Amino acid sequence: MATYRQLTGLVVLAAFVSAGAYAQSADESADDAQIRGEVQKQIDAVPSLRFDNISVQTADHVVYLGGLVDTRVDVDEAARVAASVPGVTKVYNDLAVMGG
Repeated sequence: MATYRQLTGLVVLAAFVSAGAYAQSADESADDAQIRGEVQKQIDAVPSLRFDNISVQTADHVVYLGGLVDTRVDVDEAARVAASVPGVTKVYNDLAVMGG
């Protein structure tokens, strides 16, 4: 009888631990979505970047920039803006200069 109770307790504990891990990964996804939105908002606030074709993706607080911009200065500025957003741990900048 004691073994059955112990086994039941372990199963219940495992279920709670699994649910906690799932909730944590869901929170991280929400953080990434928030970071992505804030990076896009900050990039759009820079007049020289506003109409460029810049895609922003995030995963585990890492930002991935892609697309086309007008100048090399814009490439660097977009990366600087992305890195300045709270929560961003790293920026991978794969922006290219149009015609270059």
